[in-house]
Formats: sequence, structure tokens, C-alpha cells
Amino acid sequence: MTRISTLHSPLYALPLALGLLGCDVEPEGRSPSDRGIAVDEDEEGETPEEFPERPLDDPNTDTETIYGGTPVNACGWPTTVSLGGSCTGTLIHPQIVAYAAHCGTNYSSIRFGDKISGTPGFSVQTSYCRKYPGYSGTGKGTDFAYCKLKNPVEDYPIVPPAMGCETDVLDPGQAVTLVGFGNADNGPYGVKRQVTTTINQITANNEAFIGGNGADTCQGDSGGPAFVQLSDGSWRVFGITSYGGSCGTGGYYSLMHRGVAWFESDSGIDVTPCTDAQGNWSPGPACTGFAKQPAQGGGAWPACNDGLVSGYAQTCGPAYGGNQPDPEPDPEPEPTDDANSCAGSCGAQAAGGCWCDDQCSKYGDCCSDVLAACKPAQSCNDSCGGKAPSGCWCDSQCAQYGDCCGDKSQECG
Repeated sequence: MTRISTLHSPLYALPLALGLLGCDVEPEGRSPSDRGIAVDEDEEGETPEEFPERPLDDPNTDTETIYGGTPVNACGWPTTVSLGGSCTGTLIHPQIVAYAAHCGTNYSSIRFGDKISGTPGFSVQTSYCRKYPGYSGTGKGTDFAYCKLKNPVEDYPIVPPAMGCETDVLDPGQAVTLVGFGNADNGPYGVKRQVTTTINQITANNEAFIGGNGADTCQGDSGGPAFVQLSDGSWRVFGITSYGGSCGTGGYYSLMHRGVAWFESDSGIDVTPCTDAQGNWSPGPACTGFAKQPAQGGGAWPACNDGLVSGYAQTCGPAYGGNQPDPEPDPEPEPTDDANSCAGSCGAQAAGGCWCDDQCSKYGDCCSDVLAACKPAQSCNDSCGGKAPSGCWCDSQCAQYGDCCGDKSQECG
């Protein structure tokens, strides 16, 4: 069976008509729902019938990015970035951009600026992008993904993830700000906009239901941030735009702090300078300098004004002393043969950190027994020209997509 990229299917006429030529969306991608943020495609890549395409020239179509909001000031919310012109993300560390798993992982660069293209603005190449291995569709509170940048972006104050006691503010009625590049009710697609609204509830699925009454995110805002301001005046990012109903009626956001342990363990980068990955207060020397006026903007890309930043944070405990020696890092656990084995880990990551999925050879991080443990599921045996039972491919395009089965060349030539 030969695959056809969904970027060229009729479903994607909607974003392409909005001028998103060259969007860098993974083949599994996202499809526009009647709300317009995104829904996952089914296993065969078809769009569920309950979410039919609505053309832009349909007078009943909502062609409206952030709903009820306004364009940001020049250089406002500088850590809110565009992924391929089709999704939004957030720089939570100079090398880490967090976004939504349903947006896919095929992004070769990340765009910084007030629009998804043109000038002023700039792009930074990625080393790789990965989605949470436990992700199995929206609605479960695990819509997590990240890209690691080849070069750090250190020119703008970071808005870190809310962690530990900082998440106590996430109650119904709390004012929050949503930012994205998507469809709007007051302007064109692809312009960074913001809207302030409130949390309605935190659901049993560990998602925040936010907005409504015309204040909302929409198509193209997927993966983007929900921000909250703490009592010391500094800001935190806590939500990742996931899905919703019709634009303007409110949407659902995965809670970022629930994905931090995976962000850190998978990337090897500490994105929580004030806590450990579980939210326990443990400030280090980088627990300072957080944005207090990210919406203010000023200047011009790439030389944006920083605005006010915080001193050493003490939101959940004493501030870092500054003159104290850096804490000794926790010793790396010694890997064991069992921890680095694919036994019980085929299609995912082994406990020791190596991988047993279709793309491990692409990233050079396969466990040594990936073929022995995962055959025949990840073997091209009897699958040449098509898809193996595990989901890796044995066709002429597998090298293009980076998802060949490990023994493709041996079995299929």
C-alpha cells in the first residue's frame, strides 16, 4: 500500500487556502474539526465523518484565530512561536519548544516573530521533535510534544512551566491569557494574537476547560500556550491548546506540568529551574529572570525589548541564595541489560532510555536488541511494498518519512 501525505489530501484545502504553503506537518497530522483546533485522524489517515470539511467560501464557515482577542504588540509574547505555519508552540527553555502531540513531529525549524512568515522574524532549526509515547488521542490530558532546537535562543525572558504550588492558582475563575497564530474573528490567519479569559474547570482527565462567550482559541492555535500571572508579577505557562467545539465556545488544554517529567527525561534538559520534575521546590541559580511584562513587547525582531523580569523566585519556598555553590547533580543510574532491552518495550522507549520504535535508527538511539525482541512486528518479512504490523513501513517512501522497518534493506533490498 502506498501512502499519500495528508498535506495533499482534500481535507487540507482549508489551511492551504489560508496561505500555509510549505506547512511542515507530520503525515498523521491533524484535521480541522467544526471548532477548528484539531482532531486526530483515525488509524488509516481518514477524517472521521462527524468532522466534515467546510470550505472557506461557505458563508456558514467560521473563518475567525484567537477569538475575541487582539494582535499582540510588536515583539509581544516573544516565546510564543509558530510550527510550520499550522500549529503554535512555546519556548519553555532556550532549547525546548513545547506544543501538542496531535500537531505531529515533522518540523525542521521553529519560527519566532509576530507572523508565521515574512519579516521581521527568524527561524531556528530543530535537532528533532518528539511526542509523548503515551499519547493516544486528544481528550486524555496527554497532548504533549516538544522540539529541541539546534541552537539555544537566549534573547528573550523565559516563561517557565507552572510547577508545584504554583499550580494552586489553576482554579475556576482564574484569569489567564491565550496566545496563538490561528484563525480569528477580527483579522487574517497567521498573526499572533492574545485574549484574556478565565478557567472554567479542571476536568477529571487533567485538562483545563478555558474560555467561551466569544473568548477562545481556534484552528492554528493548537499546541499554543495558556499563561497565568503569579502573585509576584511573573508569568507561567500551564496549558497546551488541545481541542474544543465551535470557536468562541471554549476549549480544552493539557496541563503542562503533567508532562514535564517526560520533557526532561526524554530531552535530557532541565526545563524547571525552580523545582524538580515532580514540582518539589528546589531552586537553582537559573530560578530568576522570568518575564513580568511579556505582552508589552517593544523593539523589533530579533532585538526585542525584554521588559521587566523577576528576581530570584520564591513562589513555593526560599529563593536561591545566589552565593551558594550549584547543587551537585543527581548521579546517573547505571543502565542494566534489562533496562536497555526492548523486551516489553517494542514501539516505545525502554526504561534505560534507548528506543524500540520505527524511528530509532533515524535518531541513532535504538536498543541493541530491537530487531531480535521486536521481530516479526517490526520486520519487513511478508510486508515488502507496504506497512508492517507494527506500523513501520517497507515501501519506497519509508526513507523519505524516516519510518522504515529495521530490516527493510535486508528483506526488501
